[in-house]
Amino acid sequence: MGFYIMIMSFILGIFFTILGASRRKQNFLYKIFIVLGIILILVAVYLARPH
Repeated sequence: MGFYIMIMSFILGIFFTILGASRRKQNFLYKIFIVLGIILILVAVYLARPH
């Protein structure tokens, strides 16, 4: 179960980071998307590390 959460977190993190970077000229929500994407990627890295 943790593996699937790690993969989904990584994919969503990349998606939100790219979405925020591509829309940075349109509105101010791009900062929220970039921060959310980075947080999700960090969660995926935390779940991927060996215990």
